[in-house]
Amino acid sequence: AQPGDLLVVEICNLGPLPGDEWGFTATFDRENGGCFLTDHFPSATKAIWYFEGIYAYSPHIPGVGFPALIHSGLVGTAPPMELLNIWNARQRELEENGLKSMKLCEALHQ
Repeated sequence: AQPGDLLVVEICNLGPLPGDEWGFTATFDRENGGCFLTDHFPSATKAIWYFEGIYAYSPHIPGVGFPALIHSGLVGTAPPMELLNIWNARQRELEENGLKSMKLCEALHQ
């Protein structure tokens, strides 16, 4: 495939890997780049979910369980080497200028 090509992907089997039947939900602290929903959830939180059959439950949220909505996440291709080189140069420049710990929101809205 070339950059810009459309790929058709058929996912034949979707589910957790045997022995890895878990997932997670997390929010980041407002001061650590939380960005999304920090007015409602200003502190960092997490819930680790375990699957039994099609159901998910979490010891972090006792008494809650629901049918798991398993999805593929992101499906895509690697970027072209030229673009990867641009990204790596940008990251090196940030680190050289002391911005290694820049928050995502700050980087996106400069």
